[in-house]
Amino acid sequence: MLRNIYKILLLLLLASATVYASDSSKFDQGKKVFDKWCIHCHGVGMPATDALKIVYKGTDISPVLEERKELDADFVKYIVRNGKFSMPFFRKTEINDEQLNSLALYLSTKNK
Repeated sequence: MLRNIYKILLLLLLASATVYASDSSKFDQGKKVFDKWCIHCHGVGMPATDALKIVYKGTDISPVLEERKELDADFVKYIVRNGKFSMPFFRKTEINDEQLNSLALYLSTKNK
C-alpha cells in the first residue's frame, strides 16, 4: 500500500515538473519575443515608455512594461493584435499565436 502511494507521488511530481518546464520554456520564449519586437519602443528610455510616463503620471503604474505587476495575459494579446494609440497592431505573420501566448505569459507573470 505504502509503495503504491510513493509511486503515485512520484508520478505527480514528474507531471508537475513537466508542466513547470513547459511554462518555463514558454516564459523564456516570451522574453525573446519581447526583446525582438517590443523592447525597441517599450524598453527603459524608449519612446513608448516615455509616452506611458505621461499616461500613468501620478499613479503607481510603471511605464516600463517589464516592471508592470498588473498586466493581464488577455490584455497583452488584445493590444498586440489590435494596437493602441501610436502602437501598431502585429499580424500573425509577425508574431504568431504561439509566440503571442508566450509573450502574454512573460509579461503577465514576470513580476508576480
